[in-house]
Amino acid sequence: MARYTQDQNYRNGRSRRSGQQHAHGRGDGYNTQHGQDEHVALDQQIPHHRMQLNNFLQHRFRTTQGLRIDSSSTGPGHALQWTVIVYFQDNEYGRGEGATKAFATEIACQFALQALMQPGNGH
Repeated sequence: MARYTQDQNYRNGRSRRSGQQHAHGRGDGYNTQHGQDEHVALDQQIPHHRMQLNNFLQHRFRTTQGLRIDSSSTGPGHALQWTVIVYFQDNEYGRGEGATKAFATEIACQFALQALMQPGNGH
């Protein structure tokens, strides 16, 4: 049994002073009303070409061991330009450039996936 009524309120997930709920959200739909759940929907629309490439290689060749992704950057530290090259079995299949390493990787993997899906490619 709680010694004070404020302690009992706090154990129920409510603030000691105001009695408002806290911890896992405001409880009033604030996040939904202010668009903070929209990023989930947008994130799900972004194609993940690196994952798709891995899945494709695993399905078609039963391995991803021949996959190699090399990256390099040029330019000043505040404005790096990334170049990423995707190799499979020592053959270049995709190249991407971008302001971030992740973006360049996605572009390179997209080109590699398109090239490897062509009949006769990948050995």
